[in-house]
Amino acid sequence: MSITSLNTTIRKPHFRHQHGSGFTLVEVLVTIVVVSIGLLGLAGLQINGLRANMSSETRSKATLLASDIVERMRANLTGVDANAYSNIIVNAANCAAPAAILCGNTSAGDAVNCAAPQMAAFDIWVWGCGTAAADVEGSGVINLLPNGTASVTCNDDPCSPGSPHTVTVSWSELSPTDGEVTPQTIRLIVVP
Repeated sequence: MSITSLNTTIRKPHFRHQHGSGFTLVEVLVTIVVVSIGLLGLAGLQINGLRANMSSETRSKATLLASDIVERMRANLTGVDANAYSNIIVNAANCAAPAAILCGNTSAGDAVNCAAPQMAAFDIWVWGCGTAAADVEGSGVINLLPNGTASVTCNDDPCSPGSPHTVTVSWSELSPTDGEVTPQTIRLIVVP
């Protein structure tokens, strides 16, 4: 018997270098462009949301200011009956001079007890122009609303006790869609 040798060769595994695994520079650049466009869209949504929020805040202030003069009128019905709250126009030019009298029911400071027409004049001043007191600095229609103006008119001619009044508060705001300045108005028709 002959001994034959078994020639067995052990082969080492052959690893091929595979192309195409991983990202190419073009894929990375496309990803960056897509993410950038998404972030710009998100920034645009954020800006529109802020504009809408500011618009909402201004509308809330205007509504509160319109309600404020109505409540002042209801607190001073004698002044309303005397037509002291009729044909009022509030704008920056009307607020250039300080209030003629400070009305109040305390003995502190310069405040004095006022008659109904004086109280009406004071109410109109505080409502439209604000006060100089440190704790309420920046109050009033012209200070709280951009380009704020206001008016109170009696709807009857002649105005008599129980006549309806129209309270109008106007301001300017940026449109959330196109960024243009647009005038805005709130009107309340009330019987004080």
